[in-house]
Amino acid sequence: MKFTLNNFITEIEITEMFEGLGSIKKVVIIDRNIYELNKNKLDVYIKDSPKYFFEAIESNKTLNELRLIYSFFIENNVTRETVILGIGGGITTDIASFAASTFKRGCRLQLIPTTFLGMIDAAIGGKTAVNFNGIKNAIGTFYPAEKVYIHPGFLETLQEKEYNSGWAECLKVSLIMNNGLYEILSDKKSEITLEILQKAIEIKMTLCENDLKDSCERRKLNLGHTFAHLIESASGYTVNHGEAVAIGIRKAAEHSYNEKMIRKNEFNKINELLDKYNLSDIISNEIKSKIKENGKELIFQDKKAGEKVRLVLFRGFQDIIVLEIDNHQKVIDLMTS
Repeated sequence: MKFTLNNFITEIEITEMFEGLGSIKKVVIIDRNIYELNKNKLDVYIKDSPKYFFEAIESNKTLNELRLIYSFFIENNVTRETVILGIGGGITTDIASFAASTFKRGCRLQLIPTTFLGMIDAAIGGKTAVNFNGIKNAIGTFYPAEKVYIHPGFLETLQEKEYNSGWAECLKVSLIMNNGLYEILSDKKSEITLEILQKAIEIKMTLCENDLKDSCERRKLNLGHTFAHLIESASGYTVNHGEAVAIGIRKAAEHSYNEKMIRKNEFNKINELLDKYNLSDIISNEIKSKIKENGKELIFQDKKAGEKVRLVLFRGFQDIIVLEIDNHQKVIDLMTS
């Protein structure tokens, strides 16, 4: 299935979406906490649908949890025509999407992301995954949802760390290419608006539409992610994704500057935007020690890794290049300096 911007529905149309499902058979995989916070609102539309309540923590995004979801599908006679509706943040939409992509070789899938990160990143682009043997997103598929519904009302209950994770990815895409998002974000510390959501999604979709399987242009979206993977893995995933990505972007900018790929004013411009949103620039000594000891092994655990290390770097402001280097130690040294 090819992704286009027509896959996305804003809050103005969300009521029509639920009504549009009408008599179509659907089952719901939903973050239990999201359901409890929005029960009155959601029950208008999903009260009579079978629901699988998911405890949305990273340690539950596993094959064991999938077995329970598959059993839920069987108990509720899910067919390939059944709509599987995933409602929650990235952990929930990841496992719901993976389950939909693999059960009976693929069922209908629609998503309602409820976090900032989910709305602009996790639910967008068709990647699905579960964790395995302590490795995040080690097993997955490419399986675009037929619809992703963006309803900013869900953001009202987010905690600060969840906002920061979303801002890190939002700032990331504003640094990849120009569509006016950087100017909005740098003008002032913005509230999350439909315009910001739409522009962030547009950038991601521009890179995903013709590269679903992440073989060329889409790789630019991994800006900061090779470094972030090291931080997340070394921390045992106690450092959240957004915080790790923010540090990773800074490291990508630092490496680009050291290699004379960008000028000092461009390096400063990147860091000033991250500073404006109070996004992290600190790696603890404990994490640095683990990267020094196990850095090469952690790099090879990254699902993006091959024989070489893939780095997404700056060759100018809002000008990104994907390089592959042989020197794993150079990456480790940069992270631990």
